[in-house]
Formats: sequence, structure tokens, C-alpha cells
Amino acid sequence: MFALVVRRLAAGLVVLALVHLATFAALRALPGEAWADLAGDRALPPAAAARLAELYGAGRPWWQQYVADLGSRLRGELGVSLKLARGADVGHLLAQAAPVSLGIGCGALALGTGLGLAAGAVAARRRGGWADHLVGGLATLGVSAPEFVLATGLLLVFSLVLGWLPAGGPSPLGLILPIITLAIPLAASLARLVRASLAEELSADFVRTARAKGQGEVSVIVDHALRPALGPVLAWLAPAAANVLTGSMVVEALFALPGLGSCFVAGALAQDWPVVTGAALLYAGLLVLFNLAADLALAWLDPRTRA
Repeated sequence: MFALVVRRLAAGLVVLALVHLATFAALRALPGEAWADLAGDRALPPAAAARLAELYGAGRPWWQQYVADLGSRLRGELGVSLKLARGADVGHLLAQAAPVSLGIGCGALALGTGLGLAAGAVAARRRGGWADHLVGGLATLGVSAPEFVLATGLLLVFSLVLGWLPAGGPSPLGLILPIITLAIPLAASLARLVRASLAEELSADFVRTARAKGQGEVSVIVDHALRPALGPVLAWLAPAAANVLTGSMVVEALFALPGLGSCFVAGALAQDWPVVTGAALLYAGLLVLFNLAADLALAWLDPRTRA
């Protein structure tokens, strides 16, 4: 298990390095200079422009700029915001936005995983019955509907028509609709996967043997069929968690939430290099951790995957 963790962490460092390189190249490829419009409609004083160019190494070869930027990231220095919050430390800015995005993401993962597992288990147990068809139909709708359509529908029904929940904002009640918006596609996809995986395990020989010994159906599912059926689910759940995190960018914008996605989008539009780079690296780090957790859980369920 220790060797597995070391390999996954080493691969994660490579991923972070590639994300940093891609972000660096994309930002430098944009036309113009990021600091050109800092003075608004007026031209930036030549001395200030020269100082900023020197600070960001604009006059040096690109590889020297990259090495200097990479060295700053390795030292834990994310720089200061150019435009979103001028002069503010990017690490502090992201630390303020992270709880909102993590709250939405973790809530959506918990809700979507619980609903998907329960619905998939019911559908697998009632194969061919009305419950199976109902779960299949709802799952198809959940997978097919774009997140902005789900968010708009939830806003119209629960905020504007019924008035039960606020339309946005970082309050606890304001997070309910974003969490539901992200949880519905996750639960729908998970229900279909659990249904297929669990149905296959329920027809296996060891399950028939357990039934022949007189064990109840709930015991057969929980004690025998569910554990091997969770292998494909856990392998799928890590990239699904990535989709929840990246999908939160659209959801945060629709519900006016000051999360990481909003910072990333606003920073990209304003060419705020430090904010975009910091947000991209933080997202990549979270995805590496999600994949590591999924690999460890899969290795615990199935020791054959530890090699």
C-alpha cells in the first residue's frame, strides 16, 4: 500500500507540473500585456510599466520566465492579484473562496453518492420491474439535462414560485440549490453504473450459494454482492468528483457564489495571471487527492489492484 501511495503521489506531482506549464503557456500566449490596463482608460506611466515588465520577466526568454515562475510556486508563493483584488495575496484570496467551492462539492458528492447507490441497488434488485424502469428513466433525464438548465429550473420553482430557498449567496440556505444542481447528474450516472455492476454480481455463483444457505436478500446484497460491485463505482467516482469541481464554475456563476470557479473565470477574463495560475494549481491538487483516495479505497476493496 505504501508503494501505491508513493507512485500515485509521484504521478500527481507530474500532473501538477504539466498543469502549471499549460497554464503558464496559455496566459503568456494571450495578446497584450496583463498589466496594460491597470490604469483604466489612461496609459500606464512608463516607469510603472517597466517595473511590472521587470517583475514578470517580460524581457527575458520564455524558459527563464517559466523557471522563475515555477520556482516561486515550489516555494509556496502564489503572488499578488493584479486586478481582482489589487495587491491582495492570491493564497489568501483562494483560501477565502475555497470553503464555498468545497462545501458545494462535498455536499453534492455526499448527496449524489447516497442517492445513486440507493437508486442503483433498488433497480438491480427489481430488474425488469417498475422500479427498474422508473430509476432508468429518471437517470436518463438526470444525465441528459445540462447543469445550467437544472439550475434555472430549480431557481424558478424553489426561489421564484415557491419562495422556499434564496436564489444565491454564500449562506447555508443559499448552498442548497447549487448542491442539488450538481448532485442530480452525479446521482443519475451513479445509479446506472451501480445497477449494471450490482446486477452482474447478484447473478454470480457465490450469491446463489448465499441464497441457498437461507440468507435474507438484504444480507446477500450488503454482505456479499455490494463490495465487489463497488470496484467499478470507485474507479468512476474520482473523475466524477473532478466533474463536480469543474462543474461548480458554471453553478457558482449562476447562483452568484464567491467560490474558486468564480475566481478562476473572473481572473481569466481579466488576465489576472497569479489568480488563474493559483486556482488552476489548487484545482489540480484537489483532483490528485480525489484520485489518490479512490485508488486507496479500490485497493482496500480489491487487493489485486495494488500491483
